[in-house]
Amino acid sequence: MKNLRFAALGLLLAPAIAHTSEPELETTIITATRTPMLLSEAFESISVFTRRDIEKLQAIDIFDLLGRAPGVSFVRNGGRGGATGLAIRGNQTDHSLFLVDGVRIGSATLGSATLSAINLRTVERVEIIRGPKSALYGADAIGGVVNIVTRTMDRDRPIAIEASVGSNETSEVTALAGYSSDTMSVNVVANFFDTQGIDHTEATNGLHGDEDAYRNNSLALNYRQRLNEVVSVKVSYNRNEGENEYDSDCLDMGFNSVACQIYSETQVDSLSALLAFDLSDIYSTRIQIGRTTDESINLADNIDLAATINGGEFNTTKSELTWVNTFTLPANNVVTAGVDYQLDEVDGTTAYSEDSRDNLAFFGQLQSEFNMLNSIVGVRYDDNEQFGDELTLSALLGWNINDTYRAYVSYGEGFKPPTFNDLYFPNFGDPTFQPEESRNIELGLKADFDTVQLSVAAYQNEIENLIQFNNTTFQTDQTAEAEISGLEFSVNVAVLGIEWALNGSLIDPENKVNGQNLRRRAERTVSLDIDKRWDRFGLGVSVRAESERFDDPANTRKLAGYSTTAVRASYQVSSALSVEARVDNAFDREYSSAVDFSLGRYQAIGREVFLTLRYTPRF
Repeated sequence: MKNLRFAALGLLLAPAIAHTSEPELETTIITATRTPMLLSEAFESISVFTRRDIEKLQAIDIFDLLGRAPGVSFVRNGGRGGATGLAIRGNQTDHSLFLVDGVRIGSATLGSATLSAINLRTVERVEIIRGPKSALYGADAIGGVVNIVTRTMDRDRPIAIEASVGSNETSEVTALAGYSSDTMSVNVVANFFDTQGIDHTEATNGLHGDEDAYRNNSLALNYRQRLNEVVSVKVSYNRNEGENEYDSDCLDMGFNSVACQIYSETQVDSLSALLAFDLSDIYSTRIQIGRTTDESINLADNIDLAATINGGEFNTTKSELTWVNTFTLPANNVVTAGVDYQLDEVDGTTAYSEDSRDNLAFFGQLQSEFNMLNSIVGVRYDDNEQFGDELTLSALLGWNINDTYRAYVSYGEGFKPPTFNDLYFPNFGDPTFQPEESRNIELGLKADFDTVQLSVAAYQNEIENLIQFNNTTFQTDQTAEAEISGLEFSVNVAVLGIEWALNGSLIDPENKVNGQNLRRRAERTVSLDIDKRWDRFGLGVSVRAESERFDDPANTRKLAGYSTTAVRASYQVSSALSVEARVDNAFDREYSSAVDFSLGRYQAIGREVFLTLRYTPRF
């Protein structure tokens, strides 16, 4: 009954809000089909956050931003910089594919991307595609795809400086510069972030009762140029360095407790080059090469971790080559065909029996329009060096009911090979694990009242061979079958100059073997953002709530649900200078989304106050 009331609230509010609206600008996306299309014409479940959204919401990190999308939640081990996993539609945190400027990032040992290292100040926009996209992108895209696009400067405002100070001795400085002409643009963003942080866990014994600091340095560069009417080139480089202190019970080689002040250093880099040829109105092709690294090392201030089981260096390199061809045919048909090649390599202090594997894939997609009907059919063939062949299918049928309403039904398959940790980590991995596979069916309805969007989607995702960590046995196991069914909705509208964004989701994440809930999944999430602007002054409030969840597969350890409230204000002092202020977790709510093995609950960040100055002169 709670779920029904929750869904009904959102659906009843949506039409009432939507009939009094103000226009918005059109948004173009590319991640959903690997071809450009208008967001207003897309049938899939998609959320887009632009630079305007990031600045309006005053989001401090990538999780603060993405958590506003329906079906997205995250689990954080303590404060900022702590290990954080982001889940889409109740899937595993390593079941979503993350791209930076179209190139995949992530750790081949952990399987997930180190998102805490991505600094939001370097981001121009984020596209989130919910639902399986393995037919287009291959492995990892069971829950969805997130594409992070690096920041660019306006031609008339080529430089900017942003500075912030706040609670927990937090400081941040960002410097931006760019140049653009009709045929070329160059942009550079440098960011420095430092916070004394909070104590990650509730344990206070020994050295654990201290604050755990976090520092991050980020650099983003991009270059775009149209060489002539046919050829264009784009080069992108991102570097993110982080240092995170955290709590841990260190053990020597005899498994005796050792007091340690432990911290980790991480580095996430991505480099890509894209060469595009618009050869005719019918045919275009693009070739992209990319290389990303994900490196981490554990260190300690007071001891040499080499004498403990807590030390270790883990390095991942991903190299890829993509060739995408687009054919625009008569009768509103678009054919996309291409080749993906990917090589994963791992290195470090842990010896794996296998330390590399490659994957060669061929994919094709047909987009068609038949009067009021639209269809998208995709197929992909993967040849994985370790696990052999994999054929993945997808299909979508959309119906333009009238100028206001559109409906769709879709089917999508997904898969993910086990990570190197799943297979080979000493005393932990199991080399007999098989790839995870999924089948997803979705029904959706979208409504556009002028420029106000309402979307509702219901889905059922069946997953076979699910791999998850069992914190009861301290081992990774492979569940025969899991099923995640859900309902999500999203409303974006303006009333009397007030912008509203209401998003919510309900999920039933069931382990079909024993009927228990999958661990660390909140069944109900909702977020509401309200913003109003009066000439130079802006004011906003955000509320986010998540229901209870279980921390263990046996569902014996329940973590309570929670809600947080944030308020923000901004003032445009002049055309070049603005000042912003925000209060996060305004009511200082205490909550936890995860529990450590021996140190108790991971603590959430309490009330924080921030002040930001932004200087963007016009030239």
